[in-house]
Amino acid sequence: MVQNRSELGNSLQTYSLYFTARENLRSLLLVASIVVISGCALWNTEAVVFHAINYPAPKPNREHRIPETIMVYRLLMDSKVDSHYLVILNLKGNTRSVSGYAWVQDPSEMLTELVTRDLESSGLFEKAIDQTSNLPYRYGLEGQLKKFEGVINNGKGAGLIQAEVRLIDFEHQSAGNSELIKKLYTIEVPSMDTKPESIVKALDKASMDLSEKIRNDVGKILINKN
Repeated sequence: MVQNRSELGNSLQTYSLYFTARENLRSLLLVASIVVISGCALWNTEAVVFHAINYPAPKPNREHRIPETIMVYRLLMDSKVDSHYLVILNLKGNTRSVSGYAWVQDPSEMLTELVTRDLESSGLFEKAIDQTSNLPYRYGLEGQLKKFEGVINNGKGAGLIQAEVRLIDFEHQSAGNSELIKKLYTIEVPSMDTKPESIVKALDKASMDLSEKIRNDVGKILINKN
């Protein structure tokens, strides 16, 4: 049977609509497949959580003030200290970096900033500055970070920090006696459990304890000296 022109046009229009709908469905299925595959990939990828050591600053104590400026040099970092991720040492012999727990800055930079902030906030010195400052200063604090890690021993966790610190008097008459303090600090703070989150909190507390011990030792030496 021969279709008239009107019927032929309607048939072509119907076929065109069917073809378009089929192509749209195919595109939707393709997009849905990509989303599902991407979702599975993201689900299997361990999310990275960035952590900072940032405990509250000490309150000012105006009872004793050293009328000088101290420069806090950035702590050097031992090659064994991981500059990016939390490291947990199991005393049974296993050491691992927890890739899901990263530092916002390397540990030596975080500790240097905190020690400087704490010296300034405490009011122990007239001024506490870092290496970005061009102000004149008499005293310098420098050192090396040797350990910054979590420790697991007999099923118990802790945060461990070890740092060697030197206090230098740059105006001392005798260059040989300009080193007022050279001390190795080892701070270990127990964590609630062995989870990485708990060990990060223990390292936060250990950092605060380290800064306080340095500040107390510096204060004792210089207040007695003056």
